[in-house]
Amino acid sequence: MSRARTGRSLLVLGAALLMLAGCSKKGDVSGWKATVQIVDGVKTIRNPETPRYGTFAFDLVEDLAIGNENEDAYLFPTGAGVAVDGEGRIIVVDFGNRRVQVFDKNGGFVRTLGRVGQGPGEYKFPSDVMVDADGNVSINDAARALISFSPDGLFQKRVALTTSLSLLTLGPAGTIIGETPPSYREEGGPKYKLIQFGPGGEMLRTLAEFRAYGASPGMMLRHWYSGGLRYCLRSEDSLFYGYSLDYRIHVVDGVGREILAFTKAEKSQEITGEEADLTRKEGIWASEGRGDRSTAPLDMPDHRPFFTRFYSDDLGRLYVIRFKPITEKDVKTSDIDVFSKEGRYLYRVTWPFVPQVIKGRFLYEVRDDEEAGLTRIIRYRIRNWDDFRDE
Repeated sequence: MSRARTGRSLLVLGAALLMLAGCSKKGDVSGWKATVQIVDGVKTIRNPETPRYGTFAFDLVEDLAIGNENEDAYLFPTGAGVAVDGEGRIIVVDFGNRRVQVFDKNGGFVRTLGRVGQGPGEYKFPSDVMVDADGNVSINDAARALISFSPDGLFQKRVALTTSLSLLTLGPAGTIIGETPPSYREEGGPKYKLIQFGPGGEMLRTLAEFRAYGASPGMMLRHWYSGGLRYCLRSEDSLFYGYSLDYRIHVVDGVGREILAFTKAEKSQEITGEEADLTRKEGIWASEGRGDRSTAPLDMPDHRPFFTRFYSDDLGRLYVIRFKPITEKDVKTSDIDVFSKEGRYLYRVTWPFVPQVIKGRFLYEVRDDEEAGLTRIIRYRIRNWDDFRDE
């Protein structure tokens, strides 16, 4: 059993980062102002470029590590995903072993959920794991089905999806949210589509459509600057989503009705020739159709995306992971814009890693240890969580 409890504090990139982020530095609250308007019947908040409370540095201490090479239940050889339930149990989807492991809040092994196969409670390739408010665990089986288990580990149901999806998450009001991959064959040009499915896998509606970049004659490229849809659950009954080439975030409810939108004032930045050249050499990760990726047009947007990922915590705050140009792809730190549940821009934060989960005053990191040849799940306690202000 791997239980690493250390008393040492993780300094958020040491003195240099503290100079950047400050330690719970407060902004000029009295001079900060967001405007509120009703646009097409939707409450819309327009935030200024600077956050209400300035910058913030989490004071983190590593208090648990799961993963080692000596015990089979703890061996994650080639990557993992993680989810955490309301009791602090840690559910790990182990890509290399094609299994899902459950650990208690102290890191003790509890059980394996399901197994590889085609029968009830079995899966072909578990690619993600999610937990709902009642502690039920859903395993994403290669974006084609969800396999659900009760908090006690009992198989509940398998929900097959009729549409192939590139991303999949639990949505508001028991629905399922996914994105269809863009195709160069699509009439009118390739698009990102955000789709909402019912609890039984039936398609309910298209929540949003946006242009997809990367189309070439007979080909579709996915590259560093393609942009895309980003989304995550806001609460049991609402969802955040946004298009990365437009800094506007939408909130929809369980029936797809937009109930809130918010923006952040920010100038777009052009993509340089150096960035385009480096994308050609190192920044194409997928393609569809026939053609030569090394010579096909990249179909770049006219500016950089604004963000790359969304996360939310259990208070409904939104963490927007800001886009880094490909010239900074080896920079380990990430800058994050933090918004309140109601759309106010609260903080700018810098992290030495991007966690997979923010829950219950903890950050959870999936760390690949190349030297040891395995993956570890690291939990950090946020010692100054109570100083992290909301509205």
